[in-house]
Formats: sequence, C-alpha cells, structure tokens
Amino acid sequence: MSKLPPLLVVALVAASALAGCQRSPTPPIAAPVAPPPVAESAGRVLDGEDPLIGATVRLQATTHTATTGADGGFRLPAGVRAAHVTAWKEGYFIGFAAPDAAPLDVRLKRLPTGDDPNYQWIDSGAGADGQGCAKCHDAIYKEWSLSAHSRSATGKHFRNLYDGTNWSGKPGVGWSLRDENPTGLAVCTSCHAPAVGENDPAQYDLADLKGTAAQGVHCDYCHKIAGVRDGKLGLTHGRFNLHLLRSQKEQVFLGPLDDATRGEDAYSPLYHDSRYCASCHEGVVFGVHVYSTFSEWRDSPAFRKGQQCQDCHMKPTGRMTNLAPGAGGVERDPRTLANHRLYDGNLEEMLRGCMRAAVECRRDAQGVRATVDLTAEGSGHRVPTGFIDRHLILTVDGEDAAGRPVAARDGPRLPPAAGKEHSGQAGKLYAKLLHDFDGHSPAPFWRADPDATDTRLQPNQADETAYTFPPTVQRVHVRVLYRRFWEEVARTKHWPDQDIVVLDETAEVGQRPAGD
Repeated sequence: MSKLPPLLVVALVAASALAGCQRSPTPPIAAPVAPPPVAESAGRVLDGEDPLIGATVRLQATTHTATTGADGGFRLPAGVRAAHVTAWKEGYFIGFAAPDAAPLDVRLKRLPTGDDPNYQWIDSGAGADGQGCAKCHDAIYKEWSLSAHSRSATGKHFRNLYDGTNWSGKPGVGWSLRDENPTGLAVCTSCHAPAVGENDPAQYDLADLKGTAAQGVHCDYCHKIAGVRDGKLGLTHGRFNLHLLRSQKEQVFLGPLDDATRGEDAYSPLYHDSRYCASCHEGVVFGVHVYSTFSEWRDSPAFRKGQQCQDCHMKPTGRMTNLAPGAGGVERDPRTLANHRLYDGNLEEMLRGCMRAAVECRRDAQGVRATVDLTAEGSGHRVPTGFIDRHLILTVDGEDAAGRPVAARDGPRLPPAAGKEHSGQAGKLYAKLLHDFDGHSPAPFWRADPDATDTRLQPNQADETAYTFPPTVQRVHVRVLYRRFWEEVARTKHWPDQDIVVLDETAEVGQRPAGD
C-alpha cells in the first residue's frame, strides 16, 4: 500500500474535473451518497485477458493504492469507503470496477495511437447543444471564467497591443504588432488561441477568430495535452511545442487524477509538472526574452525544493469537495481539489501576500538616512513576472512634523519610464525595461534591443536602497505600486488601469542614538 505523492495532493487535481465532458447526452445522476466500507479487495488488472504488470490500482478518492504483480494481481485493504476500484497504466484509459465485483477484474483499454487534427473542440461553457464542460463542472468552469486563460484571446489589453486599437476600439493608436511586425502574429496565436487550426485564417489575424478557439486557453484544449515536444523551450512556442491527443472515434481527456471513472479519462504525470506550463510561459520572440517565468522558476529556491508552478497557482481553496456534484462526482478531501483561477482570491491579495519591506530611519548630524529593504517572499519566480511590461514602482517620501513634504537630498531616482507623476522622485523601478535601437524606452518587444535592463526582485532576496533626508524629516513614507503596463502606453491607449498599491508603510524617525 502506498500514499499519494505530494504533488498529487497539492497540484492540478481539479484540472481533471473536465474529464466528465462528453458530446452525447447523459442521464441525470442522483447526488452522491457515501459508499459503504469495502471488504478487502483482491483482483486483477487485465488488457483483454492478458495480465498487466505495474498498473496502479486505487480505492477511488483515497490514498490507498497497490501495484499489480506479474499475474496482474493486486490486494487492497478492508474498511475503507470507496465507490470504485480504479486502475491505470501508461498508454491506457483509466479502468474501474465495483469493489464487490466477483471476480474483481479491472480491464484497461488502450489509448488512441495518434492525434487527429480534425477533432472538433468541446465548448467550455454550456455549449450550443447543452453538452459543454460546464454542464457537469459548473464550479470549475466559473473559476476558469475568472482566470486570464479564459480571456487570453479576447482580452482588450492584449488585442489593443496586437492590432493597434485603443480601449474604445479606435484603430491606429500607439503600439501595434499587426501593423509593425505582422510576421509575429502566429507566435501570439500559438499561446493566446492555441486551438486555432493550422489552416484557419485566424492563425495570422485574430480578427478572424471564431467558435471555441475564441475561448483562448480553454478546458478541452488543456486536457488534450499529452506531452511536450523536443523543441527548445522558449524558442518553440505554445501549441507548436505540445503533443496533443485527439480522436473523432472516442473521447480522450488527460488529467492529473488516476481514479476518474467516466471511461474517457487517462492519467498523465505531466499535469503535476511545470513543463506543462513552460511552452507558453517561456518565450524568446524576435530575439527578445519576452516571457521568462519558467527559467526564473528553474533558478529559484522553489525549484530546488521540488515545488512546481501548480503548487502555488492551482493551490486548493479548501471550498470544493466534489468535481461534478450530481453528475457522477464523488466526495473528495477539499485539500486535494485545486482551483482554476490560478490563485485563491485576487491578484492584489497575491501580490500583497508576498511583498515585505523593512524601513530603518537613522538620524545623524547630517540629517536622516532611510534604508529600505524590499523582499518578494515565497515566490517561485522574479516579481513581477509574466508579460515583460509589468513592473513595480517603489516611492520614498519624507514629511516634517507638520506633515509637509520633505524631499530626499540623495539616493536613487525613478526614471522617466515610471511615468510623469513619478519621474525623478526618490525610489526605484523594478522592471525588465526594454529600449529600442534609438535608445527610447519603454519599447515594444517586437522592435526592441534584446539587451534589456532587468531590476526585478529575485525571490527571497532583499533589495536595499538608501536615501538621505534633511534633519527636519519626521516620517518616511514607503509605497510599492504594481502596474501591468507602462504609463506612456496606458495613456496613449486610453486604458482605465489604476495602480495597485501592494505595500504602504510609514516609518517614524527616531532621535539620534546615544553615543553617536
């Protein structure tokens, strides 16, 4: 008997909830009832009539497992509540049988051997025929709907940069990949709309996007990923670096559970592995390292501890207990069911949860020296990460006893890229700042010099800056702002974006220490 591996408990478990989607109508199923304790289970796992060696057998939704021996036999303990005995081996669908079946033979069926590019994608929502993923997995569908994955192909910020429009849809405004470097459009599609077919005109212009492909990184696509190609991560992008497994003859859903029981499911350890995410979250485009989250993770303490992307970004909320309530789902430990929003709560909470500042103000004969140590704690990559334009702005302001502003006399200053309001102010920009070949910054990655200036925070490493204020200063106010895009771009595009205040602290200036 063995336990679930740690990643199976914490990682992408909820992702395979989508394995219950199917095209044909299914009869209504009564709400699940807790199954009775089973007697000791002994049986065999077979391929037809041939025994399968090395198959994993499980009492469904429990940690009780066994591995089949030379005769395909297994034995599981008594007294455990489970609706099914399940079995899985690489290259096969998951099989299952009732615990009291006699004989207790679990027969496995082989997976299709090749991918069919003519497969028709299943709608993530209800679908025109009412048979979309949300029919059985409504809670997970709602989580996904709130995620960036659901908007990857249609989000207004992305499309404004892609096609040169502004927030109200006016064309020819500001940065435009389609107008300035149209040869890169298919690279965008490979990650932002990976379900677009090779002969679909939307491959080279998302204005032609339609159907399920417009749902971006959608449920059915994610659960057709069977492997990562041998192409170099970062140079082969999105769907071009992924093996899919699709079939028009039978449905196939790949996922992180090895005990799903709809007959269409297969387990894949890849769903617990950061490589699953890497093809879209590591990318060198036009020679510029635009997306570097995966390589940042490989250089992080999280990697050295064996933590995967899914451990943080699909961490269980503890609120879900059933992947498909009323549609054949079984009750599970909520600590094993991950969320599909990519964080619990919201972006602001995630940023504030990792940011720490230590501010020390020391008075001497020349004035006040303020030292700020800023740290991103517990992150598995640099902060911020993802799209290259994201950045943090640290501002450091002084006040006298009456609350009047007191400017720092020396210390680092914010560059013009921080925007008109903050340019020249005491503080620091944490960014991967691109400039074009004429030296202007910020610049879009499609016409930028690859040699970027990267000052973003390293995980768990304090970044120290120091500032000197006149003796009249009594308080030093420290703020950290998060911006998704450069102020210059947001203003030109008329985006309604507002700064997210990640950290806001005030340090009182003490008296000059005795003996100084």
